[in-house]
Amino acid sequence: MLESRARHKSDNNGDQWASIVAESGRQPRQEVRVSIRRPPADVAERLQLDAETALTVVRERVRIVDQDPYALADSYFPEELVRGTPLMLPEDVSAPGGILASVGLVQARYRDEITVRMPTRAEIEKLSLPSATPVAVHMRTGYDENDRPLRVMITILPGDRHVIRYDVSAE
Repeated sequence: MLESRARHKSDNNGDQWASIVAESGRQPRQEVRVSIRRPPADVAERLQLDAETALTVVRERVRIVDQDPYALADSYFPEELVRGTPLMLPEDVSAPGGILASVGLVQARYRDEITVRMPTRAEIEKLSLPSATPVAVHMRTGYDENDRPLRVMITILPGDRHVIRYDVSAE
Protein backbone atom coordinates (compact mmCIF):
# COMPACT_ATOMS: atom_id res chain seq x y z
CA MET A 1 0.00 0.00 0.00
CA LEU A 2 2.48 2.57 -1.19
CA GLU A 3 1.30 5.99 -2.27
CA SER A 4 1.26 7.37 -5.78
CA ARG A 5 0.49 10.78 -7.22
CA ALA A 6 -2.16 9.28 -9.54
CA ARG A 7 -3.93 7.77 -6.55
CA HIS A 8 -3.68 11.08 -4.65
CA LYS A 9 -5.42 12.85 -7.54
CA SER A 10 -8.29 10.36 -7.62
CA ASP A 11 -8.69 9.86 -3.87
CA ASN A 12 -11.28 12.25 -2.46
CA ASN A 13 -10.50 11.18 1.10
CA GLY A 14 -6.89 12.26 0.75
CA ASP A 15 -5.39 9.43 2.81
CA GLN A 16 -4.41 6.65 0.43
CA TRP A 17 -3.53 4.12 3.12
CA ALA A 18 -6.87 4.52 4.91
CA SER A 19 -8.79 4.36 1.63
CA ILE A 20 -7.07 1.17 0.50
CA VAL A 21 -7.69 -0.50 3.87
CA ALA A 22 -11.34 0.58 3.86
CA GLU A 23 -11.78 -0.71 0.28
CA SER A 24 -10.67 -4.14 1.52
CA GLY A 25 -13.56 -4.11 4.03
CA ARG A 26 -11.39 -3.46 7.07
CA GLN A 27 -11.31 -0.54 9.52
CA PRO A 28 -8.26 1.79 9.36
CA ARG A 29 -7.14 4.05 12.17
CA GLN A 30 -3.96 5.96 12.98
CA GLU A 31 -2.48 7.20 16.21
CA VAL A 32 -0.46 10.33 15.41
CA ARG A 33 2.21 12.16 17.37
CA VAL A 34 3.91 15.29 16.03
CA SER A 35 7.18 16.78 17.24
CA ILE A 36 9.90 19.15 16.08
CA ARG A 37 13.42 17.80 16.42
CA ARG A 38 16.78 17.28 14.81
CA PRO A 39 16.66 14.47 12.24
CA PRO A 40 18.72 11.29 12.49
CA ALA A 41 21.86 11.44 10.32
CA ASP A 42 20.45 9.20 7.56
CA VAL A 43 17.29 11.32 7.30
CA ALA A 44 19.26 14.60 7.36
CA GLU A 45 21.41 13.31 4.51
CA ARG A 46 18.39 12.41 2.39
CA LEU A 47 16.74 15.77 3.10
CA GLN A 48 20.04 17.56 2.39
CA LEU A 49 19.98 19.13 5.86
CA ASP A 50 22.68 19.74 8.43
CA ALA A 51 22.02 17.11 11.11
CA GLU A 52 23.60 19.32 13.77
CA THR A 53 21.47 22.43 13.24
CA ALA A 54 18.43 21.65 11.08
CA LEU A 55 14.98 20.97 12.48
CA THR A 56 12.38 18.62 11.09
CA VAL A 57 8.69 18.20 11.76
CA VAL A 58 8.21 14.52 12.55
CA ARG A 59 4.82 12.84 12.21
CA GLU A 60 4.95 9.46 13.96
CA ARG A 61 2.01 7.23 13.13
CA VAL A 62 0.96 3.84 14.40
CA ARG A 63 -1.28 2.44 11.69
CA ILE A 64 -3.99 0.12 12.97
CA VAL A 65 -6.21 -2.19 10.93
CA ASP A 66 -9.36 -3.28 12.72
CA GLN A 67 -7.93 -3.37 16.25
CA ASP A 68 -4.45 -4.67 15.44
CA PRO A 69 -1.24 -2.65 14.99
CA TYR A 70 -0.30 -2.99 11.33
CA ALA A 71 2.71 -0.73 10.63
CA LEU A 72 4.66 2.27 11.86
CA ALA A 73 5.02 5.24 9.51
CA ASP A 74 7.21 8.17 10.50
CA SER A 75 7.48 11.14 8.14
CA TYR A 76 10.19 13.80 8.42
CA PHE A 77 9.72 17.21 6.79
CA PRO A 78 12.14 20.15 6.75
CA GLU A 79 10.60 22.42 9.38
CA GLU A 80 10.99 25.56 7.27
CA LEU A 81 8.92 24.00 4.46
CA VAL A 82 5.91 22.95 6.53
CA ARG A 83 5.83 25.61 9.26
CA GLY A 84 2.23 26.75 9.81
CA THR A 85 0.68 23.96 7.70
CA PRO A 86 -1.73 21.21 8.81
CA LEU A 87 1.27 18.87 9.00
CA MET A 88 2.10 20.55 12.32
CA LEU A 89 -1.19 19.39 13.86
CA PRO A 90 -0.96 16.39 16.21
CA GLU A 91 -3.85 14.61 14.56
CA ASP A 92 -4.67 12.55 11.50
CA VAL A 93 -4.66 15.08 8.65
CA SER A 94 -5.30 14.46 4.97
CA ALA A 95 -6.32 16.39 1.89
CA PRO A 96 -7.50 15.44 -1.58
CA GLY A 97 -4.41 15.38 -3.78
CA GLY A 98 -2.19 14.81 -0.75
CA ILE A 99 -1.39 17.09 2.15
CA LEU A 100 1.98 18.23 0.76
CA ALA A 101 0.43 19.14 -2.60
CA SER A 102 -2.34 21.05 -0.79
CA VAL A 103 0.32 23.43 0.59
CA GLY A 104 2.10 23.79 -2.77
CA LEU A 105 4.76 21.10 -2.28
CA VAL A 106 4.20 18.60 -5.10
CA GLN A 107 6.24 15.41 -5.04
CA ALA A 108 7.34 14.68 -8.61
CA ARG A 109 9.32 11.52 -7.87
CA TYR A 110 10.25 9.13 -5.09
CA ARG A 111 13.33 7.15 -4.18
CA ASP A 112 12.50 3.94 -2.36
CA GLU A 113 14.94 1.93 -0.26
CA ILE A 114 13.87 -1.34 1.36
CA THR A 115 15.90 -3.23 3.93
CA VAL A 116 15.01 -6.14 6.21
CA ARG A 117 16.16 -6.45 9.82
CA MET A 118 15.11 -7.59 13.22
CA PRO A 119 12.88 -5.07 15.06
CA THR A 120 13.91 -2.85 17.93
CA ARG A 121 12.38 -3.38 21.35
CA ALA A 122 10.15 -0.31 20.84
CA GLU A 123 8.92 -1.67 17.49
CA ILE A 124 8.15 -5.06 19.06
CA GLU A 125 6.03 -3.34 21.71
CA LYS A 126 4.23 -0.88 19.40
CA LEU A 127 3.42 -3.57 16.82
CA SER A 128 2.75 -6.50 19.21
CA LEU A 129 5.20 -8.61 17.23
CA PRO A 130 5.62 -12.34 17.78
CA SER A 131 9.18 -13.29 18.73
CA ALA A 132 11.72 -13.65 15.90
CA THR A 133 9.56 -11.68 13.42
CA PRO A 134 11.68 -9.58 11.06
CA VAL A 135 10.53 -6.21 9.73
CA ALA A 136 10.96 -4.57 6.35
CA VAL A 137 12.03 -0.94 6.54
CA HIS A 138 10.72 1.06 3.59
CA MET A 139 12.42 4.45 3.36
CA ARG A 140 10.84 6.74 0.78
CA THR A 141 12.27 10.14 -0.08
CA GLY A 142 9.94 12.45 -2.01
CA TYR A 143 11.37 15.12 -4.33
CA ASP A 144 9.81 18.09 -6.11
CA GLU A 145 10.26 18.77 -9.83
CA ASN A 146 13.57 20.55 -9.09
CA ASP A 147 14.91 17.51 -7.18
CA ARG A 148 14.55 19.27 -3.82
CA PRO A 149 13.80 16.67 -1.12
CA LEU A 150 10.46 17.38 0.60
CA ARG A 151 9.95 14.41 2.89
CA VAL A 152 11.42 11.18 4.14
CA MET A 153 8.91 8.56 5.24
CA ILE A 154 10.13 5.50 7.11
CA THR A 155 7.59 2.69 7.28
CA ILE A 156 8.18 -0.37 9.46
CA LEU A 157 6.36 -3.35 7.96
CA PRO A 158 6.18 -6.53 10.09
CA GLY A 159 7.12 -9.62 8.09
CA ASP A 160 4.13 -11.58 9.35
CA ARG A 161 1.52 -9.23 7.85
CA HIS A 162 2.87 -7.65 4.67
CA VAL A 163 3.60 -8.37 1.03
CA ILE A 164 5.54 -5.71 -0.84
CA ARG A 165 4.44 -5.67 -4.47
CA TYR A 166 5.49 -3.23 -7.18
CA ASP A 167 4.22 -2.88 -10.73
CA VAL A 168 6.96 -1.19 -12.71
CA SER A 169 6.85 -0.18 -16.36
CA ALA A 170 9.51 -1.82 -18.51
CA GLU A 171 10.01 1.47 -20.38
